[in-house]
Amino acid sequence: MNPNPSEYPLLNIPVPYIYQLRDARNDLNTLPMVKHDSIFLVSTNKNNDTDQQVRVKRRRLDSFDANGLNIMRDVDSRSLEMNDRAEENDFNEENNNVGVDPGFKLPATDGANSEPLSIDTPSSLVVAATESTVAAHPPTSTIQSVATATTTAVNGPASTSPMTVTVENGMLEEALPLSPTATSGMNTPTAKHGLIPLDKTTNLSTDELVMNNLLTNLQTQLTPIQYKNLIFKILSNLNRTALSDLNSVLNGNLKRDIVSSLPIEIALKIFQHLSYDDIFNCQSVCSNWNAIINTTPLLWKNLLISESFVSAQEVANNNNKSSFFKEKFIESLRILQNWYNPSFKPERTTLTGHATSVVTCLQFEDDYVITGADDRQLRIYDARSKKFLKELSGHEGGVWALKYDADGIIVSGSTDRSVRIWDIKRGCCTHVFKGHTSTVRCLEIVTYKNMKYIVTGSRDNTLHVWKLIKEEKFDGELPMVYNTPEENPYFVGVLRGHMASVRTISGHGNIVISGSYDNNLMVWDIAQMKCLYVLIGHTDRIYSTIYDHKRQRCISASMDSTIKVWDLDNIWNNGNCTIITNSATPCTKITGSMLTLQGHTALVGLLRLSDKYLVSAAADGSLRGWDSNDYSRKFSYHHNNLSAITTFYMNDNILVSGSEGQFNVYNLRTGKLVHSDLLRDADQIWSVDFKGSLLVAAVEKDGESFIEMLDFSIPSPKPISEVEDETTSN
Repeated sequence: MNPNPSEYPLLNIPVPYIYQLRDARNDLNTLPMVKHDSIFLVSTNKNNDTDQQVRVKRRRLDSFDANGLNIMRDVDSRSLEMNDRAEENDFNEENNNVGVDPGFKLPATDGANSEPLSIDTPSSLVVAATESTVAAHPPTSTIQSVATATTTAVNGPASTSPMTVTVENGMLEEALPLSPTATSGMNTPTAKHGLIPLDKTTNLSTDELVMNNLLTNLQTQLTPIQYKNLIFKILSNLNRTALSDLNSVLNGNLKRDIVSSLPIEIALKIFQHLSYDDIFNCQSVCSNWNAIINTTPLLWKNLLISESFVSAQEVANNNNKSSFFKEKFIESLRILQNWYNPSFKPERTTLTGHATSVVTCLQFEDDYVITGADDRQLRIYDARSKKFLKELSGHEGGVWALKYDADGIIVSGSTDRSVRIWDIKRGCCTHVFKGHTSTVRCLEIVTYKNMKYIVTGSRDNTLHVWKLIKEEKFDGELPMVYNTPEENPYFVGVLRGHMASVRTISGHGNIVISGSYDNNLMVWDIAQMKCLYVLIGHTDRIYSTIYDHKRQRCISASMDSTIKVWDLDNIWNNGNCTIITNSATPCTKITGSMLTLQGHTALVGLLRLSDKYLVSAAADGSLRGWDSNDYSRKFSYHHNNLSAITTFYMNDNILVSGSEGQFNVYNLRTGKLVHSDLLRDADQIWSVDFKGSLLVAAVEKDGESFIEMLDFSIPSPKPISEVEDETTSN
């Protein structure tokens, strides 16, 4: 009965080309022939373990021609067979308790007393046995020596098998290391010719000895093409179960760990392109990968930046120990999971706010939370201790603009038309700059050539520029008041050109951009104190502007419900460009922007930019996200009651927004709303900011203002691995 093809799937398929025997006669000249070999015929005494023996009888192949080919005549063959049988009878009579293992039959050169091999090879290629006896000791003993195969050419030195592979230290020479997930097959050492090396501690069964020596002789006696053909035919006769088992072994052992074989610099380049969850998975692959990842601070440093946990500038200024970056990343990741966990409830701290219900401005920097309001005061809170620190008094009108610099320095602008410089550590005002003739509505601090400048915008349609210098010798009794710009040594100059109130300022280096209620934007060079460009395109008041210095672009938002993008690197990418010559300082008028972003249906009053996103908020209750490079739409959120968005803050991972009666936290990786009930008791959210694990918000409740602090650093109720799985699945 023919075998079932479904049970033996390889039985009837064509022999692959590389396994085919094309011309056996051409292979004979290259075939290494031997006169003596060492395939063993083994007899074991299964009834007496203490006197188990392995006996081997040798056949001599004395009839070879000059080329090493067998020229044995039939009579010689028959004579040899008779001698062999006589020797075998003598052997059996002498050892009547020793039986030949029925599982193995030696293939004789004439085919007698043997089972034919399913290969297309000359019968003379079948090896003869050497005449020797090897005593096999009981299992408790060790094998002292085993005869190994040797091949000697008739007319030349010994030749090695074409299948021989050099093995050094248990690994193929110049081969890649085994994959960490690969199975090793037999748990025995690997040696030359595929044999198991025998030493004093090796204990092999008779069958293992036979099979090892059979393999050696097959490799020695067969040409590579014949050897491959034999292997293929053996595989063809395996059933599906055996093939499946073989496939499992092959799949595991053919894999190689390419990362470990690469130079460390290239391996790190590969790891640096992976996300944090891929990095965590790589740590579990093997100890080598884990060691590379754990001992490379640069990898964790790049992860901190790529995952938007810290800025590149913050990392560059860090001089901590090498493990800092990994520790910081793990901590930041845990905090992020808390932000993303809908069931997590942050620790809430409520602090008293200003005397008025409306908080006009808020900033969170260097563990200081600074707020300003119409009650003429600035209030300082400690973000670490979550306590009120001090109140700064001095303004004679409401505080509508403030900016924190560094080392506890604050600059504020007020409806009293003055600009004040404060030192938090000293708890007092150090300087008062006067010069504006109306409310100071906005301000910016820029650094150019190691000098810091204050740029203020006012309802008097002008911008003033002042030097910001920390006065080290100030005694703290009274602030230094400069009533006019002329007597002020820190005054740089006035920038004129707008025809209405200056509502917004943004800048970097020597470039400052101002947006006005005259519907126009102006680009200034404060190093030369002149206007570079006038940007015309909005049809209503401009409420917000951003100078994207990395991409050399200006982004503006207006009451006309649009957002416009202007190219300052190549102004010809915008609309028409004309030179204005009828002014004291000629500049270029650009009519028409490079791009207009639409979607809002009311005043767009707020803009923020991160590495990934440009986000806008409008009075129609919506927030819209755009790609910061090509400005394609990324997301859109709407507050339920469609009330005007009064504040929002964001980075690449989190967006927090507030309006009348609503306070929402969004996961920007999944686009989902995570929290909407954290400040459910607040009537109005005036301003919001967050850093790391702490979120601060200025809110109104029952006609009073409060500062709310929400701490997301409390350990998560779930193990971080579980939260990571939830985040990934979302």
